[in-house]
Amino acid sequence: MSLVKGWRDAKRRYDEAHRVALRKIKPLEAHLSAAEFYLEALQNRRLDDKAHMRQIRTYLDDFSPETIQKTKAQLAQELLAEMAVEARPACGLEQALADLERVLGAAENLIAKGEVSPSYWNQYREIYAEYSRKLMAANDSFEAFSSKRANMEAKLALRLDHAALLKQIGQRSRAVHLYLQENDIVG
Repeated sequence: MSLVKGWRDAKRRYDEAHRVALRKIKPLEAHLSAAEFYLEALQNRRLDDKAHMRQIRTYLDDFSPETIQKTKAQLAQELLAEMAVEARPACGLEQALADLERVLGAAENLIAKGEVSPSYWNQYREIYAEYSRKLMAANDSFEAFSSKRANMEAKLALRLDHAALLKQIGQRSRAVHLYLQENDIVG
């Protein structure tokens, strides 16, 4: 699988998790608000006032005087967890991966042809260095995003996919480097 396709798949999975979280936030906020209303009514001894409790009638079956504190805390925790799945920033990682993949593909084609001309490989090194710097800058931006609340399931999956792509780049780069060493091509 290509690097870009792998990254797009990882992005799609994370973005879907983000969309699901956004859909859950509004109902959770309403449920939490109802729990707070119920708790306030409990403290003001207005639970028997049907007119007052009509505002949260859809949630009344979920609450009881004994468990309202626990329910409220649980709802607040769920809401925070959903709000933590923030939008993924555009960090230029896809373009950097595409550029680097194109350069590595060209180097692999040169290896397949058995090319040992230093001029080709000097040009490869220059272009590879430029695109690897772009990838590192994109990685820095991505790491700043992914390291916040990194233990979330969606972010952890995205980080693991990202690490797998970087490993694949490392393996391909190492293969080119070994070819250069074996053929005494210096640059």
